[in-house]
Amino acid sequence: MPLVKASGIFIFNMRLKIGFLIPYSSIYPDLPNDIIHGFYAALPKPQLESNLFEFVPEYVGQGGAKMVTAAVQKLLYFSNADLISGLISYKAMPAVIAELEKRGKLGFFMDMGELIPYNQHISDSVFLNSYQLWQSEYALGYWAHKEFADKGTVLMSLYDAGYHLQSSFRQGAISAGSKEMDFTVLHGDPAQSQVKENIHIFFKKAYEKFPSYIHALFCGSEAVEFYREFAASGLNGKVPLIVSAHMASEEILDQLSGLSLEIYSASLYNYASEDAANKKFKRDFESLTGRKANLFALLGYEMGVAIQELIPYLQKRDYKTVSALLKAERLQTPRGERSFYLDSDYSLPQIDIEKITINDGKISRIVVSQGRALKYNDLVYDEIHRENISGWQNPYLCV
Repeated sequence: MPLVKASGIFIFNMRLKIGFLIPYSSIYPDLPNDIIHGFYAALPKPQLESNLFEFVPEYVGQGGAKMVTAAVQKLLYFSNADLISGLISYKAMPAVIAELEKRGKLGFFMDMGELIPYNQHISDSVFLNSYQLWQSEYALGYWAHKEFADKGTVLMSLYDAGYHLQSSFRQGAISAGSKEMDFTVLHGDPAQSQVKENIHIFFKKAYEKFPSYIHALFCGSEAVEFYREFAASGLNGKVPLIVSAHMASEEILDQLSGLSLEIYSASLYNYASEDAANKKFKRDFESLTGRKANLFALLGYEMGVAIQELIPYLQKRDYKTVSALLKAERLQTPRGERSFYLDSDYSLPQIDIEKITINDGKISRIVVSQGRALKYNDLVYDEIHRENISGWQNPYLCV
């Protein structure tokens, strides 16, 4: 086995194993590959060609805490992984942190941001790269009240109601001065679409007394069904429609051929940005894979950018130094400044409030305002946790 010299000491140049948690996703079936390819796209050519990193996949199904903990134990004790990564739910994090601290290893995890992390998720062994969907909801709530005033209404399926998104939206509106807001959760057979069978009652009530806006929270096929029902409801063009960042994604909007809609949403990442970091990311990912980059590729890419500077210490298995450097690291990435250690200094996202026009498959986006993000030491942060105590066990949004 070849040797390398680091800080005057010869060490074995072993491959670095990244234990990778893979959840099931019917909406994003290429999610694991997108993250991994994004990571590789961030590496300089010599590091990429050296095959220094080995991803060790471990399937975690729907991502429940018990299955995730078992997968982490297997990766740490059987595969001897140097780093644990992949998509994770914060509900599984406390047990995972305990395992990492016990072994003296590190975790670098990603999430969509459907839940807000809390103080039990802070550890020198864990670093988080979140898409921060909840921040976009807070920004939308704040903007919606300033733009349209009271009294708006939030509409969601039973599935989407179990996360922190609607609470973040509400607290954003309250921060802007809101006093009144209605909430409607569509109930029905969880095995069936909750939209088609239940939406008409909501539309009838909304048509009788127009709310100042409607904020919709739906995922996957239910998001598409909602758009089609809303377009035919008589409310289209009469009541402003505000949707989640997921509902405004290309994956959803590209399915709306034949519809004409005007909606508002919040963007956490501008694919069309001419920023140098974004142009490099798109070029590197597309050159490596031949495919268009997406948000999961972005999350993996940001991890690769963060890790590449730490390779000499990872090769020496100097996890304490790696941890200290990651805690201090602040990077310029395709979506602005990012940091990965959860404390009051955690980097805030750049948020664009967008007006999106859909006309028979043609989509145009215009930025109409800059969104307000919530600092991680704000008292509202605690309030969102207190008001949304849910027994909902589905760990991931949109998977």
